[in-house]
Order: sequence, then structure tokens, then C-alpha cells
Amino acid sequence: MLTAMTVEAEDIAPDWRYASYRSVRGALQRGQGSAVAWLRDHPDDAQLVYECTSRDTRWDWQVDDRRTYLARLLRDLRLDLAPLITQQRACGPYRSWPDRDPTDEYNQFDLTVGTLETLARTGNTQAREALRGYVRDGARWVDALETISYEWPAEWWDDLWETAAARLGVETPPNLWAAGEPWERWRGRDSHFDRLLDATLPTRHDYPATQNDLAVASDADLVTLLRTPHTDRGTVAAVLRQIRRRGKPVPELLDLVEHLAPLGSSTLVRALHPLGRLVAPPARTWAADPTHPLFRYAPDLLADHGDEQDIPTLLTALDGLADQWCGWDQLTAGIARILSGLPPTAHGEIRTQLVRRLRSLTDASPHSYERASYLRSLLLLDQPDTMNTLAIYLLDCEPEVRRIAAENAPLTSEARRWLTELRDDPIEDHDVKHTAARRL
Repeated sequence: MLTAMTVEAEDIAPDWRYASYRSVRGALQRGQGSAVAWLRDHPDDAQLVYECTSRDTRWDWQVDDRRTYLARLLRDLRLDLAPLITQQRACGPYRSWPDRDPTDEYNQFDLTVGTLETLARTGNTQAREALRGYVRDGARWVDALETISYEWPAEWWDDLWETAAARLGVETPPNLWAAGEPWERWRGRDSHFDRLLDATLPTRHDYPATQNDLAVASDADLVTLLRTPHTDRGTVAAVLRQIRRRGKPVPELLDLVEHLAPLGSSTLVRALHPLGRLVAPPARTWAADPTHPLFRYAPDLLADHGDEQDIPTLLTALDGLADQWCGWDQLTAGIARILSGLPPTAHGEIRTQLVRRLRSLTDASPHSYERASYLRSLLLLDQPDTMNTLAIYLLDCEPEVRRIAAENAPLTSEARRWLTELRDDPIEDHDVKHTAARRL
């Protein structure tokens, strides 16, 4: 059975909680399209947007998306950018983990830079000049410069190289990545500048197998390297990543699981996925043995490659996530995949409970990266009702959610208007723009 899920998780600081997902504030914190629609119709509530630009409300800062979402709200509601610019300059110098900048406790700096950078691409000159000015005299100028050089056309930032050279002459930023942009573009313009960049490059270590060696090695050679008893952990991980990158099944990995799992279980599991149905029988054995190194990973393999007999194992794994927000997507997608291939009357109670849980996750989870998976599963299990609610997801924070909605939402007049916005918006994701254009 699917156990109840708490809306508030234990690892959020006790002085802050997500607002109810049924409220405008809660929907906005979660990046929901319903909040956008409400604020467009009720601009008097637009100040709520500043709450989500002054504190990063994403569950996972690495994967959950808010830049385009917040930039559009600021633009469309014509909100003043002064609070963001002040916030950016209030943050202190870069500090590497585990040190923390008390002025950047809630990821205000990266969130602000990303939002301003996105706004600049809409044609907002205030945002553009704020970031260029920050490169000239801001504390975390390297972070800002590397962000805009990645996202903006070169003509918007290329003239800042002399500013960067002057600043490097008096300080050595700990977070400069000299092998990337804009530094590689600027190499060769000034010999002194080149020497300053070279001084920031980390000392290189020689590994038994370099990435170039692995790229040209045969599958058999890679397996031999994994079989070698004294291959170090770093090389094992590099070999497994190379196997995963090729995407071809390497059945010999199944014979090496007991040897390799203690060296890096998650990397090994990713390399096992291309085996497809071959991995299901051993994964069932691992899932039944709590002492096995791959016990916690086996349900994910079964979600992708198992069948009807694996539903109880997947439900048990779901119950283990009752107080968490991460990890629901792959397991629920696996159950939905299996159920969708069975007669509609099969496992009726499980199907009903799963649809209810998916709808709850879609609305309540702040981990927006997984929302696209929930929608895909709902389209498999409850297509009519899901289609009726898809249009609002054209305003969602996640590009993949917007793409799914653009591909499937019924073409009502409202949906057509929002699809036109996506098609014509300069900051929209390319795949979403293409899908919107095709639907229109």
C-alpha cells in the first residue's frame, strides 16, 4: 500500500516552511503555472514574487528550474529590479564548501544572477547593465562573468576582458575555471593575462587510464580493466562512466557486481541500465537482500526493466520515501509503465492509489524537476482527466513540463494564447518553442 506523505520535510530549517500548495504563495514557491495565471489576473499580489527572488525556494538548487519562471513574472508584471540588484551586491565573496556566506544563506546570489541574466536576454537593459557593472566591481565577479559568457552572445561581454585582466592582477579568485569561457576566448590577447590564467589552473594528476585512453578502448579492454584486482576507485568510476556514455549493453558487468559495487554503487547501476531486461532477474535478487550493496538501487533498475511481478517491490520502495521529496519519479514511472501494459481492470486498487499519489506529487512537491515524470505517468494511467488540466502547465517553471503540455494540451483559446507566448518568447527553451510552433 502507498503510505501517507508529509507535505513538510524534516531537513527544512524550522524557521521556514513551504506554504500550502493550495495557496498562491505555495504554488509560486513550487513554480506552478497556476500561480502565474493568478498573478496575471491579480497584479495587486505581485509583491509575492519578491519572496521567491529573495530566497531560493527550489528543493534542489542543482536541477530544479526557476530562472525563466521568475524572469517572466518580473517582466510581465513590470516589477522593479532594484531589490534584486541590491540583493546581489549584498552578498559577500565566494566561499568554497563547507564554509558558508551568511549573506548568501538561501542561494540569493546565484538565483539573482540567473534571473537578471535571463531578463537581459528579453531585452531588459537594466538587468544587462547591472550584471556588466557587477563584473567591474562586485565581490563575486567571476561567477557573474562566467554565467553571462555562457548565456549571452559574445558581443555583450567580450569588451570586459580588460576589466577581468586588471582584477586578476590584484586578486586570485578561488573559483575561476580557466579552461572554460570567457577565459579561453580571451587567451592570446595579452601575455601577462595568459600567465595570470595559467597560475589559476589546478595541478593535474596522472591516472592509470586517462579519459582519452578510455574513449578509444574496446568494451573488452574496459572489462579487463575492471577485472584487474588493483585498479583504483577513480579509474573504476571513469570506466563505468565510459560504458554508460556508450549506451551499449556489457553483460560481463553482471559477473563483476560483487567486486565493483563496494567501489561505487550508483555509478555501477547507471552502467547496468543499458542491459535492459537482462538486469531484471539479478535485480530481483538484490532487492530481496537488505545486505546487498545494490539493495537500495535495485528497485530503480526494476522500475525501468521489470514487469508485473515487480510491482510489490516497487510499492515497498515507494513506501520508504514517505518523508522525502526525491526519488518518486523513477519508481512511479516504472509502476505506471507496467500498469499501462496490462488490462485496465488489472490491479485496480493500486492504479487508483497511484493516480491519487501522482496528482498529489504534481501539486504539492517543491521538487519541480520530477514534475514532468508525474505528468507522463498520469497521461498513461488517467489520460482524459489529465488532458483537461494540462493547459495550465504551459506556464510551469520546468521546460520539460511546458513541452509535455505544449505537445498534449487541448487547443482551447486559452491554450492557443499561451502557446503563442511560448513560441515567441526569446528566453523560452528551444524544444518548447519548436513544439509550440508545431501545435499552432
